[in-house]
Amino acid sequence: MERKSLETIQEFSPRGFVRRRVWQSAHLHCNIYCFEPGQQNSLHRHPVADEVVFCWEGEGVIVVGEEHSSIKAGETVLVPADVPHGYLNTSQDRRMIITVVQCPLPVEHVPVDPGDLTAVLNARGIART
Repeated sequence: MERKSLETIQEFSPRGFVRRRVWQSAHLHCNIYCFEPGQQNSLHRHPVADEVVFCWEGEGVIVVGEEHSSIKAGETVLVPADVPHGYLNTSQDRRMIITVVQCPLPVEHVPVDPGDLTAVLNARGIART
């Protein structure tokens, strides 16, 4: 049995969020995303892959299609295939860590315009916290 701990796989950077592959099989990818305050994973979609998001630490906003919601430690969200989505750490002083499981493969990453989540939320009349 293979095991990994959050302490050994988490990684942060002031230049942007960090995505690290935790597991990969012939059928799925499992990644960890580490966000400093204010960092985001811009709006994108995966044409054939569903995505399950688990928040380990911190809190932020998740956008899925035309919906948005807060996400915080202990919560999970399902992102259906081909639906635009992204993540934003809305904290000014706390890190956010999420795990993303994607399947089936291949997981193509297609940027969506406009990709900036702050701009998307502002255009919808939603101020950042």
